[in-house]
Amino acid sequence: MSKQKRILTEEEKEKIARAKQELNEYREDIKYIEESLDDVEEVKSNLERVTSLISFTKGSSNSTDKFSDAISKLEELKIDCTERMKMLLMKKFDIDDKIKRIDQPYRNILFYRYTRRKTWNDVADELGYSVSYVWDLHGEALYLYSKIK
Repeated sequence: MSKQKRILTEEEKEKIARAKQELNEYREDIKYIEESLDDVEEVKSNLERVTSLISFTKGSSNSTDKFSDAISKLEELKIDCTERMKMLLMKKFDIDDKIKRIDQPYRNILFYRYTRRKTWNDVADELGYSVSYVWDLHGEALYLYSKIK
């Protein structure tokens, strides 16, 4: 792995920019799904507490209506999460397939950074490289990723 700088055409620069955008969006999508699932669990936990309180106090029809609304919103949130998860899984399969087709150590750079959402320091620690070397490898990894159709 030499430190020789590659001269890129404008088309190659655009492909690399699109590849980086795809990987960053994927990384953010994973984060969004995880946060959404946490929200679903939080709402579910709150609803369970409300359910026990309503059944204990034999709640009014107003509190029952609010409870029904909350259940409805929880179901909407679950459906939204499920749909997003389906789309994310298809994207994940596509991106993981592309990453698997890249030689090491470039594969690990992309895997740890985007699939595992690790920081640059964590990627460097995981691979036993300096952060600056990881950045150099990342540039080449993006180039290789952008070449995959």
